[in-house]
Amino acid sequence: MKASIYDVLQGAFGDGRRLESVNPSTWRERSILSNLDRLMNTRQGAISHLPDYGVPDLSDVYREMPGSIPELQQSIANAVQVYEPRLRQVRVEYQDTDQYTMQLVFLLTALTLDGEQVRFKTTFSSEEETRVAPFQVAE
Repeated sequence: MKASIYDVLQGAFGDGRRLESVNPSTWRERSILSNLDRLMNTRQGAISHLPDYGVPDLSDVYREMPGSIPELQQSIANAVQVYEPRLRQVRVEYQDTDQYTMQLVFLLTALTLDGEQVRFKTTFSSEEETRVAPFQVAE
C-alpha cells in the first residue's frame, strides 16, 4: 500500500478525497502531498511532543526578509527529511517573493524510496494557508 497509515485510518487524503474514490496508482503522491501540506501548515512548537515538527513562525521570516529566506529554506528541507520518510535527497530551492501579497515560493525536489523524482511547489502566504502542489515544468 502506498498511502500512509494516517490516510488509511482517516479513510481520506488531506484534500478530503476518500481513498476508494481515487485511483490507487496516485495514492503515494497524494499521501506525500497530504503529509507535506500538514507539515508546512504547522508552526514549530505547536505540537508539544514534537517541538521541531513544522516550519518556523512566518511572521519572523517576513520581518527579517530577505536574510531569513535561506533559514526558512533549510528549515523546510530539515522538516521534510525528518517527517516525510518516503522522500530522500531533499532539495529546496527559493523561487520567488511577491512583495505585495507576501508570498514566498519554494520548489521542493526529492527522490522517492524507489528512485522516482518528485517535485512540489510550496507557497507560503501572509493571507492564507500554505499551499503545496505537484510541480511540473511547462512544455
